Amino acid sequence: MLHLGTIALAALLALCSAAAPASLFDNDTDGANPVAYEDTASVNATVEAVKIPYTSKTLTESHSLALMYPNYNYSPAPGSCGSIAGANVIGFYDRYDENLIPNHVSGTLFGNTYLYELEDAAVIATIQTLYEYMGTEHVGTTEDEFINGMTRYCTEKGKKISFTSCMSSKSFTYTSAKQKMKSNQPIVLFLSGYNTAILTTEGNTDTVNYLISTANHIMIGFGYEVYCYSTADGTITYEYINVSTGLDTATRTLFNINYKTKINDALAVNIY
Repeated sequence: MLHLGTIALAALLALCSAAAPASLFDNDTDGANPVAYEDTASVNATVEAVKIPYTSKTLTESHSLALMYPNYNYSPAPGSCGSIAGANVIGFYDRYDENLIPNHVSGTLFGNTYLYELEDAAVIATIQTLYEYMGTEHVGTTEDEFINGMTRYCTEKGKKISFTSCMSSKSFTYTSAKQKMKSNQPIVLFLSGYNTAILTTEGNTDTVNYLISTANHIMIGFGYEVYCYSTADGTITYEYINVSTGLDTATRTLFNINYKTKINDALAVNIY
């Protein structure tokens, strides 16, 4: 399994010494004050390390939509995580129709998987277009604005787009999200408070280095990993999603679905 966080972790430890501020927005996903998702900078977050000593460890489930999935992070202005997240989804589907991001080579086949290219001028232009279509100039993007902006962009490219919820009674359904990712559909995660996780192993101890933020943020899931540990206290399961964070550091990491986060919604996206 590919983890590209070792170098990024050093940068995070240097940047993230300030306490995370409380979110500026009301976390009301249904009422008159919908959440505005607006985080793009990891400097206003804290770092935590959780050690897991174990007698045995098993990777019980894993799947990735690509060996190197899109991880764009260009921010045209503060509060642009919605447009960045949208571009990561569009960049994923550009592999199947390169008209989605004109003048951009999406990536390269690598055996039976795929290596996506880094962002370029064409990707930046796509992020800027989505920034306009999602109305992000008020700082932040609501879920409805995200959906409307993505729909407008795809319609103009002659494509259809659908969104399928991975929630049940307002609770995240990991099983549903995994099924959708196995069907080659990325997951849009609408989060009030989030983490990114870098997993390292030394001897019989795993260390999970977390970046923790209380901000409202959107990340894109491109796969998952489930680890089961046998420890002195019993069996522990860690459930992750492989994410493009849209942040200015640690752009491709794990997200622990059960650690210091609130998943307001999770939508599987299909562009066809």
